[in-house]
Amino acid sequence: MPANLVDLLSEYGFSPVKKTATEWASPCPFCGGKDRFQIWPDEGEGRGYYWCRQCDAKGDGIQFLRDFADMSYGDACKRVGVTPVANLRAPALTKKKAVEPFEPVRPDEGAKPQLDTAKWRARANDFVAWASEQLLKAPEQLAWLAARGIDAGSARRYRLGYNPGEKGRNCIIRPRAVWGLPPVKRKDGKDKQFWLPRGIVVPQLSGEDVQRLRIRRLDADRQLFRPEHKYHVVEGSSMDVLWLPCMNPRPEQAVAVVVESELDAILLHILAGDLFHCMASMTSNIRRLPVDVYEQLQSCLCILVALDCDAAGADGWPRWQETFPRAKRWPVPAGAGKDPGEAFSRGENLRLWLQAGIPAGIRKAMRTGQSPEMASQEEGRDEKMGPVTYHGIKLAENGCPTPPPEVLQFYAMWREMPVVYTRFTDEEGNCIGFDWSCDNKWSARNPGKFHEFLLFRDAHNIIWEWLSLNPCNKVTDQNFLNVTW
Repeated sequence: MPANLVDLLSEYGFSPVKKTATEWASPCPFCGGKDRFQIWPDEGEGRGYYWCRQCDAKGDGIQFLRDFADMSYGDACKRVGVTPVANLRAPALTKKKAVEPFEPVRPDEGAKPQLDTAKWRARANDFVAWASEQLLKAPEQLAWLAARGIDAGSARRYRLGYNPGEKGRNCIIRPRAVWGLPPVKRKDGKDKQFWLPRGIVVPQLSGEDVQRLRIRRLDADRQLFRPEHKYHVVEGSSMDVLWLPCMNPRPEQAVAVVVESELDAILLHILAGDLFHCMASMTSNIRRLPVDVYEQLQSCLCILVALDCDAAGADGWPRWQETFPRAKRWPVPAGAGKDPGEAFSRGENLRLWLQAGIPAGIRKAMRTGQSPEMASQEEGRDEKMGPVTYHGIKLAENGCPTPPPEVLQFYAMWREMPVVYTRFTDEEGNCIGFDWSCDNKWSARNPGKFHEFLLFRDAHNIIWEWLSLNPCNKVTDQNFLNVTW
C-alpha cells in the first residue's frame, strides 16, 4: 500500500510531529538530530520532501527508502506509489566520515618569528582608537550595527570601529615595515604593500592590547573587488578564537554559546553575557583551540553550538560532538535566518532562545544560585529568605507562583480563542523547540485576533517566563495557569 513520508518515518520509529498544516518535524534518521529534520509530505506529487537543517540530508520518499531502508529504486517507487522512470538512479547516501577531536594548542605555537610584535601592536592599538572615533562620525555604519543589536554604546564598549579609507580611496595603504611586517615581493618584483580595506573594524583584545584585527568589508566594495572576501584578517593578527567571558561568572554553573562571527558573539554577549560565555570561531571548520579556551569549555555544564544554519555549519558540528560530551547543536530557530544577526533583525528573542537551550536542571540552578546537584534535590523555598521571586513572578505562601497582571491579561485573551502552545522536548526532557497554533476556521472568522495575541505575548517577557514553569508540553487556556516551581 502506498505511503507518504510521514507514514514511512512512523513505520521506522521516528514519530514525526505536526508543526503546521503542511509541515512536520522529526528526529533525523541520518545524523540523529532531535528536531531539525523537516518534512513536507504533500510536496513532489506525493513523493514528499525532507531536509535536515543539521546534516543537510535532503530528498523525497524514494530517496529516504533507498538511503535508510536500502531499497532498490523500483521497490522504493512502488512503496511510495509512483511510476519508476527508466534508467534513473538516485544517489546513495555518503558514509559518515571519521572526525578528529579538537587539538588544544599553546599561545606561542602560532608565533610569527619575523613579525615585530611590539610595533604591530602599537600600530594596531592606535588604529583601533582612531577607527572607534570614525565610527561615531558614520551614521550609516552605526545604523547597520544597530540593526544587528549593537548600539553606539555597545560598539564603544567592545571597541568596534570604522575604517572609511583615505584620500578618496576605499582603503588605507602603508609600507609593510610600518606595521612591523617583513618585506614580501609581488610576482612583478615590486614590494607588496600593507592593505587595510574600508569597513567595520572588529578587534580582539587581551586586556588593553589588540591581538587581532578583522574588518567586515562593505557590500558595495565587495561588488567591485573580491566579492568572496567578506572579512579581512589584518596580516600579523593572532588567529585565536574570540572568547568573551560571562559577566556574572559562577564556575560551578558555567554555560557557553559558540557562533562563527565575532559580531554575533558580541550581540549574544550584550543580550545574555550575564549567563553565557560567548565564543566566535570565525569559521565552521575550526580544528584547534587555545588551551585556556579548551579548558574553559571542558568545565562548562552545557555548550550551545550555534554554527550557521548551512551545510558548512552542519559539517562543523561533529567535531564539537566528538570533543565535548556536553555540547548541543543549537542553531537559530527555523525561519529566523542562518545566524544570530539575521535572527535578531527578524525580531527573534535571542535571550529566550539561548535560555531554552540550557537543560532544565541547570536553568533552575542558575536562577536559584545553587549547584545543579542541590537544585535537583531542593524543593519549595527557604523560609528564612522570605518570599521568592523569579523574574518578577512571586510565590504565594503555599509555594505556588502567583500570576502577574500581564499573565492574567494574557490568560483572559487566551480564553477567547482556540490556541494551543506545544513544547517539543528530547529524551531527557530538555526543550528543543515550540509551536503556537490556532484553529484556521476560527482565525478566518476573526482576522487579526491571533496576531494581536502573539504581539501581546512578545511584548511581555514575563509571559515566556511563566510558560517555562508549566510542566505540560501541550498548553491551552485550560492549563495555562497550572504552573509549578
